[in-house]
Amino acid sequence: MKLPFRHLLFLVMTFMSIIPITAISFWSANSALENEYKMVYDKHLLLANNITTALNRYAVDALAIFTAVTNTSANKAELDNDMQLLLNSIDVASIAMYQPNGQRKRVLLGSEQAQPEDLTSELNPFELTGLAQARFTPVHKQGVDVPTLYMIRQTADGNIWLATLKATYIEQVQNAVIFGEKGHAAIVDQLGNVLAHPNKQWQSEAKNISKISIVQQMMAGESGVSQFYSPAVKADMIAGFDVVPATGWGVMIPQPLTELDQRAFDVIKVTLLIAFVSLLVCCAISWWIVGLITRPIDILTAKTRLITEEANDTVSRRYRGFHTAEFAKLFDSFRQMSLEIRNGREELEIRVARRTADLAQAQAKALHLANHDTVTGLANRVAIREQIASLLHESKHFSLLFIDLDGFKAVNDQYGHKVGDILLKTLADKVNKHLFIDDVLARYGGDEFIVLMPNMDSIVAAECAAEKLLQLFSEPLIIEDKVIAISACIGLALSIGKDKDTDSLIHRADTAMYRAKHQGKNQVVVAS
Repeated sequence: MKLPFRHLLFLVMTFMSIIPITAISFWSANSALENEYKMVYDKHLLLANNITTALNRYAVDALAIFTAVTNTSANKAELDNDMQLLLNSIDVASIAMYQPNGQRKRVLLGSEQAQPEDLTSELNPFELTGLAQARFTPVHKQGVDVPTLYMIRQTADGNIWLATLKATYIEQVQNAVIFGEKGHAAIVDQLGNVLAHPNKQWQSEAKNISKISIVQQMMAGESGVSQFYSPAVKADMIAGFDVVPATGWGVMIPQPLTELDQRAFDVIKVTLLIAFVSLLVCCAISWWIVGLITRPIDILTAKTRLITEEANDTVSRRYRGFHTAEFAKLFDSFRQMSLEIRNGREELEIRVARRTADLAQAQAKALHLANHDTVTGLANRVAIREQIASLLHESKHFSLLFIDLDGFKAVNDQYGHKVGDILLKTLADKVNKHLFIDDVLARYGGDEFIVLMPNMDSIVAAECAAEKLLQLFSEPLIIEDKVIAISACIGLALSIGKDKDTDSLIHRADTAMYRAKHQGKNQVVVAS
């Protein structure tokens, strides 16, 4: 069969183009769905972990405030304003004190209708054992007009305290997560009752969904990613889920599998379209390139045939096939050159990538060092002053604690600066665990620290927080088998609009701290 060299070369080049395009297209199509599922593991589980962290911090703070209020209010007929503000900050609607037998003594906050008269009533019974530590109850649905969440504890005098809660913060956290068409967040209590859910009917009646497989996993204390059937959406779902350590609540971030399939199908359609267009482009380019290659051969063949025919017109033509040794050498030369160029480009790309990564790492490190203390990892003087200046510019009311350690120089002199640095880092980590989520702890210099509390505009609440930190600083620490005990002095300044700049506010707090030192150390002094 006689086949023109141009057609043969075009078919070869087209076939060689089809193979990688087809392979890449099938690979992209097959990996699209896998990538969607992998993204669920990365994104949904991270969202669930973030929500459980926020809810756990809320639960820990709520239980701590509830414990503090009940410890100091046993002999009061009603709560003072500061206590009410603290309880309102954690969504407490009412609080009451009960006798050890469960009979109600008095309601200190909220309406009496919000509190049961008897904790042992069959209509709304409460578990009255193991109440030494404050805890959240499961949602109560019997004997109440609407499902209610409680905090309960028993004080040392035998009295039982019960607080009713609004799920405002829990609903805000749940409502903040919306993605795709039906992707959402759902929060259940330790028995599988709905605390927050996009299905408002389920939420209003605290529907028990403990029969759903993923809810059973959360009730068992597990976390991860799982597939299940959702009665609310009436579809198969995939979700990342986690458990709030302080309460046993479960958090899941589900999304219908059909949305993942649809996104993958969209990628597949785009991939196939690109493959088809690429094939057409490759065919056109191949035909053009083949013409460039074969045109000199056609010209040479025509001239050769003309010379042969003029020399001997009677000689029969023989077709011996293609002799392409020269072309093979030419192709080898181009192939070698292409390999060298590709290798050089790859090596250059690797070097550029490495230099870019090194530069990005250096920039990130420089930015971190510019705003953080190298010993404790806390925000440094520059960073905390910028945050204070921003709050002053917004005319916000907030609290500032200026802390100076007592006896830190003696620690450095006796044990060395290494132990002193470890002590500072240990104290910083310890204090950070007891601050509110928006509070900022910064090292201002030497053994001086600043605590910025942007949401604390009550002097009583700020002073309580400062006393708590003072107790933390006074607790002995064991560092390298050495028991080290120090104390601290704290100057408290409340910014209510009279400070014109950062230096003025810090100076007031610093002055109050020095007054604390002169008055005997290990105490809190409020700035005038």
